[in-house]
Amino acid sequence: MRNGQIESVEKVRTRGRALQRLLELTIERISSRVPVRLATVHARAEAEALTLLEAARARLDPLETLCCPLSPVVGTHAGPGTVALTYMAGVA
Repeated sequence: MRNGQIESVEKVRTRGRALQRLLELTIERISSRVPVRLATVHARAEAEALTLLEAARARLDPLETLCCPLSPVVGTHAGPGTVALTYMAGVA
């Protein structure tokens, strides 16, 4: 999301590749900023969200992590199966 709008960054063909690319983009954007806090959010896709969070945890060594469902309003617009990875980096 940018300025309250959902913005497409790029198109990736399969769901697995999309989740992998999401992780890669997050790692690139975090760069060397520490500490890192990570969260995944999902719309009825908890297993995938937890898998993504575990992969991110292994690569980024976060201070803390969280996995939670999307709010009903965002989930309604995004649809079932939505998974997102969010972060806060460089903030003590």
